[in-house]
Amino acid sequence: MSAKINLLAVSAVLIATCGSTAAAAGEPSPGDPDQAKDAVVQVLSDSASGTGFVYDASRGLVVTTASLIAGESRLDVIIPGKRQSVPAQLLGSDLCQDLAVLELMSPQQGLKDLRLGDSDQVDAGDPISSLGYPSAGSDTGADVVAAAGEAKTETDVENGTPSSPDYPSVIYHSAEVKDGATGGPVLNSDGEVIGVNTGVFIEQDSGTGEKHRSSSVAIASNHAKSKLPGLVAGDMKNDPGWWLGAVSDPVLPKNAAAVGIPEGSVQNAQKRLQDQGVDGLFLLDFRKNSPASSANLHQGAVITAVNGVEVSSVSELCDVLEPASAGDNLQLKGVYTGVGSAGHKFGGSWTAELNLEGNS
Repeated sequence: MSAKINLLAVSAVLIATCGSTAAAAGEPSPGDPDQAKDAVVQVLSDSASGTGFVYDASRGLVVTTASLIAGESRLDVIIPGKRQSVPAQLLGSDLCQDLAVLELMSPQQGLKDLRLGDSDQVDAGDPISSLGYPSAGSDTGADVVAAAGEAKTETDVENGTPSSPDYPSVIYHSAEVKDGATGGPVLNSDGEVIGVNTGVFIEQDSGTGEKHRSSSVAIASNHAKSKLPGLVAGDMKNDPGWWLGAVSDPVLPKNAAAVGIPEGSVQNAQKRLQDQGVDGLFLLDFRKNSPASSANLHQGAVITAVNGVEVSSVSELCDVLEPASAGDNLQLKGVYTGVGSAGHKFGGSWTAELNLEGNS
C-alpha cells in the first residue's frame, strides 16, 4: 500500500476546528513533541496511508485531511504502540477545505489527544515540529517521526507554486513533509496544534530549471476550529469526494493509472482534449452507491461545467459549491474521453443531474 496521491489536489487550505478545543476531553498535549507522538495515529485505507491526530480521546475522534481518504470505503487507524489496526468510520469531510473527522469504531484505553492552539499567534521564525508517518505503506510497526522547522511568512514562499489550489489562512513552515505524513499536526513550542499538514510549495530554479520543495503548507488551526463541529456532526455538503467521487485537475492526470486506467490511453486522450481546447475535471473513481453512480456518471468522463459555470480546477468547483446547501440538485455537463470503464467514444457530450448529499 502506498501513500495516496492527492487526487483532489487540495494543498494550501486553512481549516477551522471545533468551536471549543477538544483537549478538555483528554490530557493536554505536552510541550515535548516526543510526548505528543502518543496522540498521532497512522490512517490506512484501501489505497492510501497517511497521518492523523486524536482530537477527542473520550469519543475516539481523529482529524486528518479529506484528500487522504477521499472515496475510500475502508478506513483503519493504528494507535501508537499497537500492532493492529482499529476500524474507523468517516463522520464528516470537507474536501474543499481538506479536512475530515474519523471515529474509532471500538473504545481504546489510554488514548491521548492534542490541544488546538492559536494560529494567529504564530510569527515567522517561531520554532515548530511536524509529526507524521513518512514511510509509505501499511507497516503497523512504523514510528511517528518529528521534523523540526520554523514558521515562514507568505513572502518567504511568494516565488513558489502550490502543489494544489491556493486557499487562505494557511501556515507555511520549513519542516519537510514526506509522503505518508500528510494529515499530521504541526505543533508550536507548547505542543499545541497550529496546523494540519496538507501540501507543499514547489519552487523552480530560474537558472537550472530544477524544481524543489520550497515550503510545507498546513491548514491553520483557527480556521479549523470553525469547521470541525460541523464535520463531527456529519457535514458532507462541501465534499465532492462524498457525493461525486475522486476528481482531479488538470484533466487526465498520470495518476489515473492508479485506478486502472492505462497511462498510454490517458496520454492519448489528454492530447486530443488539449488539441480541442477542452478543460475540466477528470472523474477518477466513484464511491459505491454515491449520487454520482445514481446519476449514471462514468469513470473517465470529464466535467466541464456545474450549474452553468465552467470548471477547470477543483478550486473553481469549490467556489460553485460554497453557496449550495445539502439537498440541492447540481446540473453537470461534460465530455467522454474514451478511457475508463464507461466504454463511450471520445468527445461525446453528456449531462447529468446530481443531488448534493448531506450525511445520509
